[in-house]
Amino acid sequence: MIMVIVFAALAITITFVIGYRVGHFSQPENEVVDDGRFTGLEAVYDIMVKDFYYGDDSEDYKDKLIYDAINGMVDAQGDIHTDYMTPEEVRQFTGSLESNIVGIGIRYTELDGEILVREVLRDSPAQKAGIQEGDIITAVDGVSCKENSLDDVVKLVSGKVGTKVTLTINRLGQTIEVTATRDVIGTTVSSSIKDGIGILTINSFGDATAEEMAGHLKYLADNKVTRYIIDLRNNGGGYAMTLDEMCTYFMDNGQIVMIEEDREGHQIIDKVKKSRKIKYDKIVILVNDNSASCSEVFTMALKENCNAIVVGTTTYGKGVAQLQKIFPDGSAIKYTDVIWKSGNGVFINGEGITPDYTVRLHDALYANILTLDDEETYQFDQVSNKIGVVQTMLDFLGYQPDRQDGYFSRATKTALEAFQRDNSLEVTGILDKTTASVMDARVINEWSINRDQHDTQMQKALQLAKE
Repeated sequence: MIMVIVFAALAITITFVIGYRVGHFSQPENEVVDDGRFTGLEAVYDIMVKDFYYGDDSEDYKDKLIYDAINGMVDAQGDIHTDYMTPEEVRQFTGSLESNIVGIGIRYTELDGEILVREVLRDSPAQKAGIQEGDIITAVDGVSCKENSLDDVVKLVSGKVGTKVTLTINRLGQTIEVTATRDVIGTTVSSSIKDGIGILTINSFGDATAEEMAGHLKYLADNKVTRYIIDLRNNGGGYAMTLDEMCTYFMDNGQIVMIEEDREGHQIIDKVKKSRKIKYDKIVILVNDNSASCSEVFTMALKENCNAIVVGTTTYGKGVAQLQKIFPDGSAIKYTDVIWKSGNGVFINGEGITPDYTVRLHDALYANILTLDDEETYQFDQVSNKIGVVQTMLDFLGYQPDRQDGYFSRATKTALEAFQRDNSLEVTGILDKTTASVMDARVINEWSINRDQHDTQMQKALQLAKE
């Protein structure tokens, strides 16, 4: 649940961007020659606009025909990393990699039309206002979340620096109101010191991530840190130019970041220039299956050049890179133009990076959000995948069901009754929508409050960093 589902951000739009780069190869503008191949396309377009019973001649309809035709051509090639984007989608994509935006500093997921807080950024307005991970936001400035789309909720929370927003929150069954003051949020890097080890958490390779990281590195250096843990879990990538700049803090001039190769076999060797290498004794990198693209390049570069130790689970496995071309109408195509390999020639596409130390978290942290319909219930002697999820969550929360295979046993019923009792719910021993919603929130809240206890990957990283 915590580590697998990709965090979306409320007023901080962080998406799972599986690679985006600024092209290194100088390529001529593509010229389209009309050799008759477009005759059929033009004829069909004309029919759909003028003669098709369900069609019309509005500009929106015409745009949709063109966008759908282009999407069909692109999607049919089977490359999940190549996308055609409308002007609005381009704005959203670009915004997802902006490192400093105005918001309150939370990441969330939707739960039954409401907003479940997955993460509260350190020193953010949300943290200062007392918002906690596991809180369920039911309304923004009195406007119900259930009555609005996610985009509308984001707009309600967004606003100008210094203005206030009031959130109505369901916290483990209790309704409270919290007011936060909007501010500029640095969204991509955070840092802390634990037992003398500097921990850098990097959420994406955004436009200002390297600059953000420089400030955190200075803070850690000022505190005599020479051993680092770099947490790249759930980091789906970003800008190649940001990657190059970040490598300058850990690598020497001339060391190889990656090798890129186009479809003709031409190669360019991306090397560190203008090194600003910090002092370090050891680097440990945390990854999981959502660590992709630039995260994987960065991991391999530091593994091969800095003897970095990799901990966690196998990464996504994206060994290709994309180039974006924007068209006059504001739409764009993001298409695969090169593959990349590590300096030692390792090609990880489809396989990922296998950690030096494979460490998993509790299974409850990989489970899907538990959602039930209004009338959906489960009880003793039934079998369901959702019962298995509940059993895993109960185990994580310390209620010790006797099994986690989806069979609703008597011990599961007893554990569920204890959970309901402890959370001021009606004690029925039956799993219903209300119990499931509270259980989702409790798992996230438990992860937040007792993360040091549950984060076995970080525990292993700290152990290795100290050795």
